[in-house]
Amino acid sequence: MFDTSNPLEGGPAAQTLPLTAPTANDALTRELLELASRLRLILPVISVSVMALRRQDAEADADIASVLSESAWLPLDSEIERVESILEAHAWRHLQQEAHA
Repeated sequence: MFDTSNPLEGGPAAQTLPLTAPTANDALTRELLELASRLRLILPVISVSVMALRRQDAEADADIASVLSESAWLPLDSEIERVESILEAHAWRHLQQEAHA
């Protein structure tokens, strides 16, 4: 449906994290998982907007699409990956602690 090969016109589909379920007392992990999930829902909205602007083929629309992609989509995707990386590291440390306990 969408061409995701061009990083300025779409990105990876929203993904679930390959983490173990957080423990009941780990509220921060739960909140970060929810945050990453909510942010992942925003990416397709930006991507569709960029594609629509580019397909209109008006000079101003292409410029707006580039700014939207470079200033919103790419930074948002990068921040989501950062949150997911922090969560993965936290989950790994938690598993290591359980293994040594």
